[in-house]
Amino acid sequence: MEQQASPRPAPSLVGRAAAPIAVALPVYNGLPYIEVALRSLLSQTGVDFELHIADNCSTDGTEELCSELARHDERVVYHRRPRNVGVTANHNRLVEEVDSPYFIWAAADDAYRPDRLAKLYEALRHRPDAVLSFSSATQIDSAGEEIGGWDDVCDTGHPDPVARLRDLMAKQHENYHCYGLFRREVLRRTQLLPPVKNNDRILIAELALYGPFVEVRERLLLHRLHERRLTQCTSQREWYRTQRTDDRKLVLPNVEEAGWYLRAVRRSPLPLVDRARAMLALSPWFRANAVPMARNVAKAALEGAKLAVGGRRRP
Repeated sequence: MEQQASPRPAPSLVGRAAAPIAVALPVYNGLPYIEVALRSLLSQTGVDFELHIADNCSTDGTEELCSELARHDERVVYHRRPRNVGVTANHNRLVEEVDSPYFIWAAADDAYRPDRLAKLYEALRHRPDAVLSFSSATQIDSAGEEIGGWDDVCDTGHPDPVARLRDLMAKQHENYHCYGLFRREVLRRTQLLPPVKNNDRILIAELALYGPFVEVRERLLLHRLHERRLTQCTSQREWYRTQRTDDRKLVLPNVEEAGWYLRAVRRSPLPLVDRARAMLALSPWFRANAVPMARNVAKAALEGAKLAVGGRRRP
Protein backbone atom coordinates (compact mmCIF):
# COMPACT_ATOMS: atom_id res chain seq x y z
CA MET A 1 0.00 0.00 0.00
CA GLU A 2 1.30 3.48 -0.81
CA GLN A 3 2.45 5.34 2.27
CA GLN A 4 0.79 8.65 1.30
CA ALA A 5 -2.39 7.25 2.89
CA SER A 6 -0.84 7.95 6.28
CA PRO A 7 2.01 10.48 5.95
CA ARG A 8 2.73 10.47 9.69
CA PRO A 9 1.12 9.33 12.93
CA ALA A 10 -1.32 11.66 14.62
CA PRO A 11 0.84 13.57 17.14
CA SER A 12 -1.91 13.75 19.76
CA LEU A 13 -1.87 9.99 20.14
CA VAL A 14 1.62 9.99 21.60
CA GLY A 15 1.55 9.13 25.30
CA ARG A 16 -2.19 8.41 25.37
CA ALA A 17 -3.88 5.13 26.17
CA ALA A 18 -6.59 5.58 23.56
CA ALA A 19 -7.85 8.14 21.07
CA PRO A 20 -11.44 9.44 21.45
CA ILE A 21 -12.57 7.38 18.45
CA ALA A 22 -11.90 3.73 17.68
CA VAL A 23 -12.40 2.85 14.01
CA ALA A 24 -12.93 -0.92 13.90
CA LEU A 25 -12.36 -2.69 10.60
CA PRO A 26 -13.21 -6.42 10.67
CA VAL A 27 -11.97 -8.18 7.55
CA TYR A 28 -11.58 -11.55 5.89
CA ASN A 29 -9.83 -11.62 2.51
CA GLY A 30 -10.33 -7.91 1.92
CA LEU A 31 -8.57 -7.63 -1.42
CA PRO A 32 -9.05 -5.95 -3.85
CA TYR A 33 -10.92 -3.14 -2.05
CA ILE A 34 -9.26 -2.86 1.36
CA GLU A 35 -6.42 -0.65 0.16
CA VAL A 36 -8.91 2.03 -0.91
CA ALA A 37 -10.74 1.68 2.40
CA LEU A 38 -7.54 2.04 4.43
CA ARG A 39 -6.35 5.02 2.43
CA SER A 40 -9.63 6.86 2.94
CA LEU A 41 -9.75 6.06 6.67
CA LEU A 42 -6.20 7.18 7.36
CA SER A 43 -6.77 10.37 5.38
CA GLN A 44 -9.48 11.55 7.78
CA THR A 45 -8.93 15.12 8.90
CA GLY A 46 -9.71 17.17 11.99
CA VAL A 47 -10.19 14.31 14.44
CA ASP A 48 -8.08 12.03 16.66
CA PHE A 49 -8.64 8.31 16.14
CA GLU A 50 -7.14 4.84 16.17
CA LEU A 51 -7.77 2.21 13.50
CA HIS A 52 -8.16 -1.36 14.79
CA ILE A 53 -8.05 -4.02 12.08
CA ALA A 54 -9.36 -7.47 13.06
CA ASP A 55 -8.21 -9.99 10.45
CA ASN A 56 -10.28 -13.16 10.55
CA CYS A 57 -7.45 -15.38 9.19
CA SER A 58 -7.24 -13.90 5.70
CA THR A 59 -5.35 -15.88 3.05
CA ASP A 60 -5.23 -13.35 0.20
CA GLY A 61 -2.50 -10.89 1.19
CA THR A 62 -4.62 -8.82 3.58
CA GLU A 63 -2.35 -9.80 6.49
CA GLU A 64 0.81 -8.58 4.79
CA LEU A 65 -0.77 -5.31 3.71
CA CYS A 66 -2.23 -4.48 7.13
CA SER A 67 0.70 -5.59 9.27
CA GLU A 68 3.06 -3.52 7.14
CA LEU A 69 0.78 -0.51 7.53
CA ALA A 70 0.69 -0.97 11.32
CA ARG A 71 4.48 -0.90 11.43
CA HIS A 72 4.53 2.55 9.79
CA ASP A 73 1.55 4.29 11.39
CA GLU A 74 1.04 4.48 15.16
CA ARG A 75 -2.69 4.97 14.70
CA VAL A 76 -3.06 1.45 13.28
CA VAL A 77 -3.44 -1.63 15.50
CA TYR A 78 -3.50 -4.93 13.64
CA HIS A 79 -5.14 -7.99 15.26
CA ARG A 80 -5.03 -11.37 13.54
CA ARG A 81 -7.43 -13.91 15.00
CA PRO A 82 -5.83 -17.27 15.85
CA ARG A 83 -8.76 -18.89 14.05
CA ASN A 84 -11.70 -17.74 11.93
CA VAL A 85 -14.37 -16.83 14.49
CA GLY A 86 -17.04 -15.88 11.95
CA VAL A 87 -18.05 -12.43 10.77
CA THR A 88 -20.46 -11.74 13.64
CA ALA A 89 -18.02 -12.56 16.44
CA ASN A 90 -15.25 -10.67 14.66
CA HIS A 91 -17.42 -7.53 14.69
CA ASN A 92 -18.59 -7.96 18.27
CA ARG A 93 -15.19 -8.70 19.81
CA LEU A 94 -13.84 -5.42 18.53
CA VAL A 95 -16.28 -3.52 20.76
CA GLU A 96 -14.55 -4.96 23.83
CA GLU A 97 -11.02 -4.86 22.45
CA VAL A 98 -10.85 -1.06 22.24
CA ASP A 99 -10.97 1.59 24.97
CA SER A 100 -12.22 4.68 23.13
CA PRO A 101 -15.52 6.29 24.17
CA TYR A 102 -16.66 6.55 20.53
CA PHE A 103 -16.76 3.55 18.21
CA ILE A 104 -17.43 2.99 14.52
CA TRP A 105 -17.35 -0.11 12.32
CA ALA A 106 -15.78 0.38 8.90
CA ALA A 107 -16.22 -2.03 6.00
CA ALA A 108 -13.18 -3.23 4.07
CA ASP A 109 -14.91 -2.48 0.76
CA ASP A 110 -16.22 1.02 1.54
CA ALA A 111 -14.56 4.45 1.60
CA TYR A 112 -15.01 7.76 3.45
CA ARG A 113 -14.98 11.39 2.42
CA PRO A 114 -12.03 13.04 4.25
CA ASP A 115 -14.23 14.91 6.75
CA ARG A 116 -16.76 12.17 7.52
CA LEU A 117 -15.34 11.06 10.84
CA ALA A 118 -14.91 14.63 12.10
CA LYS A 119 -18.48 15.58 11.20
CA LEU A 120 -19.96 12.49 12.82
CA TYR A 121 -17.88 13.16 15.94
CA GLU A 122 -18.94 16.80 16.22
CA ALA A 123 -22.60 15.93 15.63
CA LEU A 124 -22.62 13.32 18.40
CA ARG A 125 -20.59 15.39 20.87
CA HIS A 126 -23.09 18.23 20.63
CA ARG A 127 -26.04 15.92 21.35
CA PRO A 128 -25.45 14.28 24.75
CA ASP A 129 -28.87 12.60 24.54
CA ALA A 130 -28.03 10.88 21.24
CA VAL A 131 -26.47 7.41 20.97
CA LEU A 132 -25.44 7.38 17.30
CA SER A 133 -24.56 9.79 14.49
CA PHE A 134 -24.69 8.76 10.85
CA SER A 135 -24.44 10.31 7.40
CA SER A 136 -26.07 9.92 4.02
CA ALA A 137 -24.20 7.78 1.51
CA THR A 138 -23.20 7.50 -2.12
CA GLN A 139 -23.48 3.99 -3.52
CA ILE A 140 -20.61 2.91 -5.75
CA ASP A 141 -19.97 -0.18 -7.86
CA SER A 142 -16.96 -2.50 -7.93
CA ALA A 143 -15.04 0.02 -10.06
CA GLY A 144 -15.84 2.92 -7.71
CA GLU A 145 -18.37 4.54 -10.04
CA GLU A 146 -21.42 6.20 -8.49
CA ILE A 147 -24.62 4.20 -9.02
CA GLY A 148 -27.01 5.66 -6.43
CA GLY A 149 -27.44 7.27 -3.07
CA TRP A 150 -28.97 6.79 0.35
CA ASP A 151 -30.72 9.23 2.68
CA ASP A 152 -32.51 8.21 5.86
CA VAL A 153 -36.29 7.89 5.49
CA CYS A 154 -36.90 6.99 9.15
CA ASP A 155 -37.50 9.47 11.94
CA THR A 156 -34.60 8.17 14.02
CA GLY A 157 -34.23 11.53 15.75
CA HIS A 158 -37.77 11.48 17.21
CA PRO A 159 -37.86 12.13 20.99
CA ASP A 160 -40.13 9.11 21.58
CA PRO A 161 -38.16 5.83 21.51
CA VAL A 162 -41.22 3.85 20.45
CA ALA A 163 -41.80 6.20 17.51
CA ARG A 164 -38.19 5.64 16.44
CA LEU A 165 -38.62 1.88 16.63
CA ARG A 166 -41.97 1.98 14.83
CA ASP A 167 -40.44 3.86 11.90
CA LEU A 168 -37.53 1.44 11.64
CA MET A 169 -39.95 -1.49 11.64
CA ALA A 170 -42.65 -0.10 9.35
CA LYS A 171 -40.71 1.64 6.58
CA GLN A 172 -38.79 0.02 3.76
CA HIS A 173 -35.21 1.20 4.04
CA GLU A 174 -31.58 0.24 3.71
CA ASN A 175 -29.89 0.07 7.08
CA TYR A 176 -26.88 2.35 6.66
CA HIS A 177 -27.26 3.57 10.25
CA CYS A 178 -24.97 0.71 11.28
CA TYR A 179 -22.04 2.49 9.58
CA GLY A 180 -22.43 5.42 11.98
CA LEU A 181 -20.51 6.53 15.07
CA PHE A 182 -21.70 4.98 18.35
CA ARG A 183 -21.31 5.94 21.97
CA ARG A 184 -19.44 2.82 22.98
CA GLU A 185 -20.81 2.73 26.54
CA VAL A 186 -24.36 2.50 25.15
CA LEU A 187 -23.40 0.02 22.43
CA ARG A 188 -21.99 -2.31 25.11
CA ARG A 189 -25.37 -2.36 26.88
CA THR A 190 -27.05 -3.92 23.83
CA GLN A 191 -26.98 -7.52 22.59
CA LEU A 192 -24.56 -6.34 19.87
CA LEU A 193 -24.89 -8.27 16.61
CA PRO A 194 -26.81 -11.53 17.06
CA PRO A 195 -25.99 -14.60 14.90
CA VAL A 196 -28.67 -14.02 12.23
CA LYS A 197 -28.37 -12.51 8.78
CA ASN A 198 -30.25 -9.27 9.51
CA ASN A 199 -28.35 -8.69 12.74
CA ASP A 200 -27.48 -5.08 11.91
CA ARG A 201 -31.19 -4.21 11.73
CA ILE A 202 -31.82 -5.84 15.10
CA LEU A 203 -28.95 -3.91 16.67
CA ILE A 204 -30.11 -0.57 15.27
CA ALA A 205 -33.70 -1.24 16.38
CA GLU A 206 -32.45 -2.01 19.89
CA LEU A 207 -30.21 1.03 19.97
CA ALA A 208 -33.14 3.26 18.99
CA LEU A 209 -34.71 2.36 22.35
CA TYR A 210 -31.72 3.87 24.18
CA GLY A 211 -31.68 7.27 22.52
CA PRO A 212 -32.17 9.30 19.33
CA PHE A 213 -29.81 9.29 16.36
CA VAL A 214 -28.19 12.39 14.85
CA GLU A 215 -28.23 12.67 11.07
CA VAL A 216 -25.57 14.44 9.03
CA ARG A 217 -27.37 14.80 5.70
CA GLU A 218 -24.27 14.82 3.56
CA ARG A 219 -23.12 11.91 1.43
CA LEU A 220 -19.91 11.29 3.33
CA LEU A 221 -19.91 7.48 3.08
CA LEU A 222 -19.05 5.68 -0.16
CA HIS A 223 -20.80 2.33 0.18
CA ARG A 224 -19.70 -0.28 -2.34
CA LEU A 225 -22.26 -2.66 -3.86
CA HIS A 226 -20.64 -5.67 -5.53
CA GLU A 227 -21.26 -9.36 -6.15
CA ARG A 228 -18.82 -10.62 -3.53
CA ARG A 229 -20.60 -9.00 -0.56
CA LEU A 230 -21.27 -11.62 2.10
CA THR A 231 -24.93 -10.64 2.39
CA GLN A 232 -25.32 -11.28 -1.34
CA CYS A 233 -23.52 -14.64 -1.32
CA THR A 234 -25.02 -16.27 1.79
CA SER A 235 -28.56 -17.48 2.40
CA GLN A 236 -30.36 -16.69 5.63
CA ARG A 237 -30.20 -20.30 6.82
CA GLU A 238 -26.52 -20.72 5.91
CA TRP A 239 -25.65 -17.45 7.65
CA TYR A 240 -27.23 -18.72 10.84
CA ARG A 241 -25.55 -22.13 10.60
CA THR A 242 -22.10 -20.55 10.25
CA GLN A 243 -22.48 -17.84 12.91
CA ARG A 244 -24.16 -19.65 15.79
CA THR A 245 -22.07 -20.79 18.75
CA ASP A 246 -24.21 -23.69 19.97
CA ASP A 247 -24.46 -27.21 18.53
CA ARG A 248 -28.20 -27.36 17.85
CA LYS A 249 -28.98 -29.08 14.55
CA LEU A 250 -32.34 -27.43 13.82
CA VAL A 251 -32.30 -23.98 12.22
CA LEU A 252 -35.25 -21.56 12.39
CA PRO A 253 -33.73 -18.30 11.07
CA ASN A 254 -36.90 -16.17 10.98
CA VAL A 255 -38.13 -17.48 14.32
CA GLU A 256 -34.72 -16.83 15.86
CA GLU A 257 -34.72 -13.31 14.42
CA ALA A 258 -38.10 -12.68 16.05
CA GLY A 259 -36.70 -13.82 19.36
CA TRP A 260 -33.82 -11.34 19.15
CA TYR A 261 -36.22 -8.46 18.47
CA LEU A 262 -38.35 -9.45 21.46
CA ARG A 263 -35.29 -9.74 23.71
CA ALA A 264 -34.13 -6.30 22.55
CA VAL A 265 -37.38 -4.77 23.79
CA ARG A 266 -37.41 -6.75 27.04
CA ARG A 267 -33.82 -5.69 27.83
CA SER A 268 -34.38 -2.03 26.99
CA PRO A 269 -34.28 0.73 29.63
CA LEU A 270 -37.90 1.72 28.87
CA PRO A 271 -40.61 1.78 31.56
CA LEU A 272 -42.96 -1.17 31.47
CA VAL A 273 -45.76 0.69 29.69
CA ASP A 274 -43.37 1.85 26.96
CA ARG A 275 -41.99 -1.64 26.58
CA ALA A 276 -45.54 -2.81 25.87
CA ARG A 277 -45.86 -0.08 23.24
CA ALA A 278 -42.52 -1.15 21.77
CA MET A 279 -43.75 -4.73 21.46
CA LEU A 280 -46.68 -3.42 19.41
CA ALA A 281 -44.25 -1.39 17.30
CA LEU A 282 -42.69 -4.69 16.18
CA SER A 283 -46.01 -5.70 14.56
CA PRO A 284 -45.02 -4.74 10.96
CA TRP A 285 -42.05 -7.08 11.12
CA PHE A 286 -44.12 -9.94 12.55
CA ARG A 287 -46.81 -9.50 9.88
CA ALA A 288 -44.21 -9.52 7.10
CA ASN A 289 -42.49 -12.60 8.53
CA ALA A 290 -45.49 -14.67 9.62
CA VAL A 291 -45.34 -17.01 6.61
CA PRO A 292 -41.54 -17.49 6.72
CA MET A 293 -41.76 -18.26 10.45
CA ALA A 294 -44.49 -20.83 9.81
CA ARG A 295 -42.28 -22.42 7.15
CA ASN A 296 -39.38 -22.46 9.62
CA VAL A 297 -41.48 -24.36 12.14
CA ALA A 298 -42.77 -26.81 9.54
CA LYS A 299 -39.30 -27.49 8.17
CA ALA A 300 -37.86 -27.86 11.67
CA ALA A 301 -40.60 -30.36 12.57
CA LEU A 302 -39.74 -32.41 9.48
CA GLU A 303 -36.01 -32.27 10.20
CA GLY A 304 -36.65 -33.14 13.83
CA ALA A 305 -38.68 -36.19 12.82
CA LYS A 306 -35.88 -37.35 10.52
CA LEU A 307 -33.33 -36.94 13.29
CA ALA A 308 -35.53 -38.88 15.69
CA VAL A 309 -35.97 -41.71 13.20
CA GLY A 310 -32.26 -41.78 12.48
CA GLY A 311 -31.50 -41.93 16.20
CA ARG A 312 -33.82 -44.89 16.74
CA ARG A 313 -32.22 -46.83 13.88
CA ARG A 314 -28.75 -46.58 15.39
CA PRO A 315 -27.70 -49.72 17.31
